[in-house]
Parts: sequence; structure tokens; C-alpha cells
Amino acid sequence: MCGITGFIDHNHSISEANLKKSSEILRHRGGNGNGFIFDQKEHYTLGIANERLATIDLSKNALQPLTSTCGNYSITFNGTIYNYLELRETLIKYGVIFSTLTDTEVILESYKKWGTKSFEKLDGSFAFALIDRKLNQLIIARDEIGAKPLYYYNEKGCYLFASEINALFGYPIAQKNINKNALAAFFRYGYFTNDETIYEHIFKFKKGTFTTIDLHSGNSYDSFLKLSVPPIQKSEVENEDQISKKIEEHLTESILKRNVADVPVGVLLGGGYDSSTVAAILQKNQTKRIKTFTVGFKNEKVDEAPQASKIAEYLKTNHHEYYLDKNEALTIVQNLPTIFDEPMGDSAALALLFIAEKANNEVKVLLGAEGGDELFGGYRTYAKAIKLDALAHKRIPKFLKDAFIGLLKKTQPKMKEVLEADGLLNKYLAINACFTTNEINRLLNSDYTFSIHTRNKAQNIKDLLIHDLHDYLPNNILSMSDKCFMHFGIDNRDALLKTDLIAYLTTLDSKWFIKDGEQKYLLKKITNKYIPKILMNKPKKGFVIPLASWLKTTFKPLLESNLSAESLNQHNLLNVQEVLRIKSAFYANPTTYNAQKVWLLLQFQMWYQKWMA
Repeated sequence: MCGITGFIDHNHSISEANLKKSSEILRHRGGNGNGFIFDQKEHYTLGIANERLATIDLSKNALQPLTSTCGNYSITFNGTIYNYLELRETLIKYGVIFSTLTDTEVILESYKKWGTKSFEKLDGSFAFALIDRKLNQLIIARDEIGAKPLYYYNEKGCYLFASEINALFGYPIAQKNINKNALAAFFRYGYFTNDETIYEHIFKFKKGTFTTIDLHSGNSYDSFLKLSVPPIQKSEVENEDQISKKIEEHLTESILKRNVADVPVGVLLGGGYDSSTVAAILQKNQTKRIKTFTVGFKNEKVDEAPQASKIAEYLKTNHHEYYLDKNEALTIVQNLPTIFDEPMGDSAALALLFIAEKANNEVKVLLGAEGGDELFGGYRTYAKAIKLDALAHKRIPKFLKDAFIGLLKKTQPKMKEVLEADGLLNKYLAINACFTTNEINRLLNSDYTFSIHTRNKAQNIKDLLIHDLHDYLPNNILSMSDKCFMHFGIDNRDALLKTDLIAYLTTLDSKWFIKDGEQKYLLKKITNKYIPKILMNKPKKGFVIPLASWLKTTFKPLLESNLSAESLNQHNLLNVQEVLRIKSAFYANPTTYNAQKVWLLLQFQMWYQKWMA
């Protein structure tokens, strides 16, 4: 794990000092050395830099940017290649002599041997920029899952890239202009969708692609990155036990490969099936006790620490339990705008930042269970959307259906948008939305009207899972985890997100994801081989905090100062009266839904004060 940045500039407007400044902004992601390459030619200026967090080969020989022994290739790399030992062994058979023990050098030597075809051989989480001096090209790539962040700015003959948005502002050409369309999406979903960011002209680098830029002309083209996954033939004779066995094999391989490091490794353990499965499989395959970490909330309904403690005790892990109180949480909230370069809509970031700071004293790599809900169908809203979509197609008397739907619309205003949404996927998105379309248009002071673009119709839960794998998971969950853990110099590895596991799951019938009304049916079947069912059968809570309770008490001064008319009038982006109405509605009825609205407004306001005011 590292922080990477760089540029290709055909105007000679960027200096070596700008490159260093951009890299320094990323220094919190490293801590184990840094370096840069700055090359000024007649037609262009080129630079790449790296802030290193060492987890494989801790020696100085492994510092980045790393240049091949022949001198023709250089790379700045963020991430981990989980199959680098196998690739290294293959390359040695071809006569390659390595000068380091890193996975970084394996990428370079693989590229020397196979060109861009080598990217298909990589099983990992990565973002990198590679200079090919023989072909006069700069190649930038990001993994297929979207686990490692990468942002870019491409305007007026200058292409900038960095692991974090704020690092792009180390270069003088990048400008801060708010993207109003992205802002509307933020209030709709709580995160920034597709490739957009809070800023105009700054985008997320597309996951699963690599961009090739000609150094002389500046011309570029994108190519899809398709990682090598063995062809999977759907077998008509596969029974439940055979399916379960295959998934368990994939999970075991994924978890064990992500445990490879030259630094201490731990597991982030909640009370649910995802993280419990990671801990159970890893502990079974270890001779020593693994380290597990849990965050709890005293006297709160959302506390999963007691459940996690029982699981850790059963698995005999070296368990660490930390409790986050509301005063510590307040300190974290006040620091969020410094840690996140965009407004942070997911309040789970508070718990992740808290546990990251504590775990930093014990480990430098944490295995997480991100993606478990998206792979196996864990979110309650999947089942809710399916039921509501089925209702729309049921053959019941029209007057009864109309009366029932009319009642729902009146008693639950948001439900009107859900029921009127066309198809399963659009119903699912409407259920998960924070603000309705009408609420957004009342909220934003804008010269355009926000509207929902109808998505492709989904047929079953598998289509919902695929949507979340491509959108919610990378744009919210993985992005949040990266920023939280890298702020404290911890490499967070997604232990479940192996591409061949995902490929296999896509071949299964949708009935395996919710069977007999039970969500995560297949994963639960596997987990219960390692942990007794009686320990696992608890209500799902997730990594959540008591947000409504804290907003109306400890966080209230932040609401009053940031959601005041004086503060809102600084930018004129939001309708002041509407914001004040939403705040008053929360105080009168502090539900989870109302709390989420207030939280999004608070996070935008705090972010604006930090970076734009």
C-alpha cells in the first residue's frame, strides 16, 4: 500500500516542486520512504512519485518509484499482487533475475515479458503508473474490483493522477469547482456515483481499465482490464454440497493469499457472518493465534462487541476490543473533513477510523470482509425490493391494490417514489435513497432540475448484487475503508473479493442467495461448519454507530454551527429554509432516516468550510 501521484504535461507548466508537493500531501499513506522521477523533454514533462507503506520486502532496495535493471521501465504502485509469488517463480524459469523480493518488481518484469497482456495475469488490488521508455508511453491501470483509489484530471494538454483528490491540487493547473450534478447524487445516495467526484473535471479512474498515453503526442486510449479467470462451465448436476464446497475453496484461497506480508496481520471482526468467516478460515489455517479487532459502543443497541467477543473466544483468537464513546466520536467527526477529500456520507467511517487508530499499534495489515453482503445477498433492502416488486405484479383486485398502495404513499412519503419506480433495480435504488427527487430539488439552489435516470431493469437478486458490486461497493465501501485505514498507515485488504469467486457466484441460480426466506444462505452454510449456529444467529447490525442518538446530543453543537443560516449563506448552494426545516424535523422526530439526512448536510457543510470557504 502506498500513495501514488504523477503527470504528463505537454505545456511544461508543472515543476519538480509541484510533483514533490503533490507527493507530500499523500505522505500519511506511506511512512516507509518516498521517491520521485522527474523528466523534462523537448515536447513534454513527465513525473511520477510514491509514498511507500511497506508490507512486502521492507528493505530500501524496494523503494519506489522502482526502475527495471535495464532502465527502460519505471513504476509507481499502490496495492498488493496476491499471486506475485507464482508469477515470480514463472519469470525466474524464463531467466529473470530479481533485485528485490517485492510484488512491485514482479509487475515490472511481467510487463517486460508479456507487455500489457501481463495485466490479465495479476490477481490483486492495485493502482499503478508505468513508464515504458522503449515505446514512449505512460500506462495507468486500476484493478477490476476498484479496491485501490485513483483520481485524474485531464485538461489542456495536461494529465494528472493521484491516489487522493487533494494531491491533485499540488499541481497548479487543477481547479476547485463544485460539480453540482455530483452534489445532487451525494444527497440522493450518500456517496459519489459512477466516475464523478465533488469537483468538476476531476474523475475517478475507471476500475478494470488501463489507459495508454503517448508521451510525445499526448494521445491516449483506454483498454478494458480483464483479469484471468478460469472458464467456468455451469454444471446442471451441481448440488448444494458441491456448490458450498467450491465456494469454501475459493474463500480459503482468497483469505490465505491476502495474509501474505512481512509485517503483522490482523482481522477486523464484527459479529456477522462475513468477518467471522474470514477469521475462522484464517485461524484454522494458522498454528498461532491470529489477532482480531472489534469496536463496540457501551449501552447502545448497535453494539456488536459482545457477539464478536464470543466468536473470538470460540475461535481462540488473540482478541482486542475497543469501545468508542460519544466524546471520542465527536473528535473524529471534527477531523473528518481533514481525512476525507470529499464529503463522507457513511457514518460507519467513525467506527473504522477509531479501530484503525487502535489497531495501528498492533498490526500494519488488516483483513476486512468488504463485499460479503454484495457477494452473498446480505442487505435487508434486497428482500424488501423483491417483495415490493412482486406486489406490483400480483394478481389481486385492482381496488384493493390501489387502496393499499395509496395508504403507503400517504403514511410514508418516500414510499411513493419507491412504489412508482419502474422495475426491481429502480425500486431498490429508491429504497436506499436518502433524499427523494422532490426533496433534492427543494434543497439545491440550482439552475437545473435533478431527475432520476431509469436504470436497466433487474430480473432477480443477482442483478441487484451485480449493481452493488460495480457501484456501491467501490464508490462507497472500499473508498471509505481505504481512506480510514490509510490515514493511520494500515493496509486494509478485502479478503473476500477474489475475481474467480465472483465469477463462480455469477453462474449460480438466484435461489441460492435467498433460500426459504434466508439471506446469505450459502455463506451461512459455510460459516456454520466453523462456528456453531447458536453463536451466529443474531440480528444483523453491520458496522454502524448510534448516529441519531449522538446527533441530537453530543454532535448537536456541530449541527447548530454548520447548519445555521449564516454558515449556509456562505455558498448559496443550498436552500437555507429547507435545510432549517430538515434540521427541525430531525429534532422533532430523530429517526434513523431523518438522522441520515442531517448527517449528509452536516458533512457537506463541514467539508465546504475546510476546503472551499
